[in-house]
Amino acid sequence: MTLRLQYGHKKLRTFLLVSTVSALLAACQNKPMTTTNVQQNQPFNKVPLADTQQPVAFIAFGDSGYHYDYPKHASLNNPQTRQQFLLSERAAWEKKGLPPADFVAPPMHRLSGTDYVVERTGLNAVAGAMTQYCQSNRCDFSLMLGDNIYPAGGDGSERDEQRFLDILDLPFRQLVSSHDDFRIYGVLGNHDWQTSRAGRDAQIAWASRDDNKMVLPQPGFYSFNRGDAEFFVIDTNLLLAETTVLKDKLNPDGSEKNHNSLEHYDDWQKPQGQEKQQLDWLENALKQSSARWKIVAGHHPLWSSGGSKFEEARALRPLLMPMLCEFADLYLAGHEHDLEAHQDDCQQYNSANRKELKPLPIIVSGAAAKQRPIHTPFQAYQKKTYAEYQELWLQGMVWGFAHITLGDDIQVRMITTPNDESGATTEQVMLTFPQRSQQH
Repeated sequence: MTLRLQYGHKKLRTFLLVSTVSALLAACQNKPMTTTNVQQNQPFNKVPLADTQQPVAFIAFGDSGYHYDYPKHASLNNPQTRQQFLLSERAAWEKKGLPPADFVAPPMHRLSGTDYVVERTGLNAVAGAMTQYCQSNRCDFSLMLGDNIYPAGGDGSERDEQRFLDILDLPFRQLVSSHDDFRIYGVLGNHDWQTSRAGRDAQIAWASRDDNKMVLPQPGFYSFNRGDAEFFVIDTNLLLAETTVLKDKLNPDGSEKNHNSLEHYDDWQKPQGQEKQQLDWLENALKQSSARWKIVAGHHPLWSSGGSKFEEARALRPLLMPMLCEFADLYLAGHEHDLEAHQDDCQQYNSANRKELKPLPIIVSGAAAKQRPIHTPFQAYQKKTYAEYQELWLQGMVWGFAHITLGDDIQVRMITTPNDESGATTEQVMLTFPQRSQQH
């Protein structure tokens, strides 16, 4: 079953069963698009605009970096049997204030030679599903929306080489081999920063090598062009590290709790040198862009429905929404381990620029490795409380990705793949949005 939503129609959320179908993994066979290499000698890696009016189609996926060979210390120190895992997941579900009757456990993986289990990763399943999907749908490139390395990024040691190979390279080799110009454009997330600045730099250095198809240049925010679209990749962790962010706390009914407990950011995560210019760079680049489509991608959402990321979103909106509402067509993010579509009506920014602004679409695609639920009590509160916010579509406890086409309008398709790791794909919804960046 496929639901198609047109921009401006009634709010809708659906939770659909995903059909399980056996499928062969195959590389993308679509016609490649012309692209240019990232120019290292230009400010913040500005890539010249490509001279083409072809539609642009790409995949957006996030939070893919969970791999069994690199577990959390808690998994090693406190191994769990299947029954213990289920009990632990149910307890965590109820502690979050989620309805007990709605409980769904994430898929499990048994550790070889033991009776212990961990949460199953969707890394290879989603990579395979994207490859299969691109067999019959145009895929010019992909955006990797952050938390590329779990649980704590690289560490700057010689161990990073194998880790980056296992997580950033091997799962996506079929996908990137579809045509010579296919690239994975990387976004940095909070987990990519978690060990040290050296770990963050190691991932950037690895992506800069000629022997892979990942793009992630210094200083971690940059722009590139595909067709008549320009993409602006930002590092939202840098932005959050230099501002005040409250911890996420909810009351039992799902409403936001009043408190003054702050998130902590290590000194190495705070902007240095040219990193302090990120917001100025973004605003100027958006203003000066002559591209038909202007797409901004960062790791952290500006609205989300998991109930544990809303304070980061609140801190980012004053920094980003004024310029996005005026100049951008779409904002893409990960961070929440689900699939979501929202919009902000941008009306509170009209007085500043004296223009009647259209709603800004916000797409969250962070279901490429882990599965998390929609926090339904919090989401009900959020819809009731914030007049500028509109929910369009949500689905939790799935693996999946977004496929986006920029043509006469923006078409966003949310694609899921089943827990059997077959690589089968189901299009759950298509949302259509008009161009908004040329209205000024």
